[in-house]
Amino acid sequence: MDTAHIKDINNLIKLDHGKTIIDQKVRRLTAPGENYGSLMLSVDLTVKTPHGTEEIHAVAKMLPPSKFIQELFNTNVTFRNEIGFYSKIVPLLQNFQKERGVAKVIDFAPRYYGSRLNLDDDSTALVLENLKIDNYVLLDRLEGTDMDVTKLILEDLAQLHGVSLALKLHKPDVFENEIKPFLAPWKPIPSHYAKLKKDLHRLIDHVEELQPFREKIDKEFDQQMVVKEPREPFATVCHNDCWITNNLVKFDGGKAVKNKMVDYQLCSYGSPARDVLFFIFTTVKSHIVEASYDYLIKFYHQKLISILEELKCDTNEFSLEAFEKELDYEARNSQFGHVAFMLFPVFANKENVKEVAEMTPENIISEEISDLLKEKFIFFVNQFVKRKWIYN
Repeated sequence: MDTAHIKDINNLIKLDHGKTIIDQKVRRLTAPGENYGSLMLSVDLTVKTPHGTEEIHAVAKMLPPSKFIQELFNTNVTFRNEIGFYSKIVPLLQNFQKERGVAKVIDFAPRYYGSRLNLDDDSTALVLENLKIDNYVLLDRLEGTDMDVTKLILEDLAQLHGVSLALKLHKPDVFENEIKPFLAPWKPIPSHYAKLKKDLHRLIDHVEELQPFREKIDKEFDQQMVVKEPREPFATVCHNDCWITNNLVKFDGGKAVKNKMVDYQLCSYGSPARDVLFFIFTTVKSHIVEASYDYLIKFYHQKLISILEELKCDTNEFSLEAFEKELDYEARNSQFGHVAFMLFPVFANKENVKEVAEMTPENIISEEISDLLKEKFIFFVNQFVKRKWIYN
């Protein structure tokens, strides 16, 4: 794809009357390993106005140039879902909060400028604000999040889950007809899944500590292939891909003060426990998980309940005990395979990660097994064994 310009950009981005885009500068935004499901471009626009000119700094999310990645991420569905999230779901949730008297509405997602869905060519695009201009930064995926950043992201997840859940409870028809159409689940492709399973076996063969759990790991990983019906009453809008590179953080004086979540292409209808478990075990520093897992769960749950109460929901069904049962169910039935798969790209050595256009079923996961991957995988398996989510 020619990244010198974006096609027909004046019709892509909706500007106020009398404003016209007169110049655009486009360049590659993310490094290999920071985004797998799309091509991310930085877009700087000069806009002519009735009173002069102004600048818009944006990000354009384009179809990945690799046909393999398009197939793997099912972009025919997921691009439509993500455009729907920004253009339909976020405004619905914000308007619902305002109707219920909430002064400070959700702002965990970047601003939406416009989109075009034309999957037959490379004109498909989703244009959002460039958060880096406002000093949001992408954290190092090999480092993991500290306690302050972890709490910011858990609070944003509670906002996503809680406001969506409250809307479902108060306006079930709106949720069913205007939100659910953009929550089509992603389903793994068997041929690609087989390659990923071989990589899992290769990891187990290289790590002595994992070998006693080989049969159980194998069985639990297969759960990822089974799409299960969402469980009530907790079922709500889930991000399904909340790991470190899908969050950008703003710091003030060295302290994390604000987070923005991005990449909603895998959003689906399901348990909020999925997002909480996936985020904690792919992204949070291991020593924090070891020492503070129970605290983090209570922190998230308290935020969720406060949101439901603010939106005047009956919270009797959403107790901490009930949520812990959700965690137990999702850990056993969906998140072991999900986390196990994602630890490979999360902890891949940066110099070995391919460009999106170069990715194939054979090289999407590096042949090298890093020490960080071994260490994190051992920790993750031991944590699931400790909590009796898997056991020998």
